[in-house]
Amino acid sequence: MGIASLRGGLALAALILGFLAVPGWAHDKESPVGAAAVPVQAGGPFALIDHMGQPVTDRDFRGRYMLVFFGYANCPGICPTGLRGMAATLDILGPEGERIAPILVTIDPERDTVENLGPAVAKIHSRLIGLTGTFAQLNAAAKAYKISAKRIGWTLQKQPIVQHSSFIYLMGPDGKLLTLFPPIMDPEQMAAAIRGYMS
Repeated sequence: MGIASLRGGLALAALILGFLAVPGWAHDKESPVGAAAVPVQAGGPFALIDHMGQPVTDRDFRGRYMLVFFGYANCPGICPTGLRGMAATLDILGPEGERIAPILVTIDPERDTVENLGPAVAKIHSRLIGLTGTFAQLNAAAKAYKISAKRIGWTLQKQPIVQHSSFIYLMGPDGKLLTLFPPIMDPEQMAAAIRGYMS
């Protein structure tokens, strides 16, 4: 079974949606174009395994920005949209995008093993990092990021359908949350917003 539903995740999503159109709500400086002001705290320590089989922690990304998305490789819903948007944003940013680590954290560790994640992330973007781990490790990461995930059914191909939070998190070089992007956001707008934070 996928990661257990985490209390408060859906409430967080509803809260954030209510503030998406309020630039600068919780920032000392004005939010970049297209970025959501964030009235909550999310993110934190994690210890996982990357798609190359190497242990990875949040501290390995210090000094770099992170674009973090929680989803799964065989997702028939919003995951492909969000991940393709992240990939297109990196391409738009060009050399500036090298300062960003794009990350997919799986919510389906039973199927998103190291062996399966490698080919899956390579199809999306050459720099995309897939992270998996034990249920305990992934639950801890999901809890830190206020992620809710719950299996709700099966596809005709007998693949699980998991309902989950789907925001894209922009984390700063210090590991702190800067803003959230909806997975359907236009990549040009996302790139412009990220440039605003990186400038």
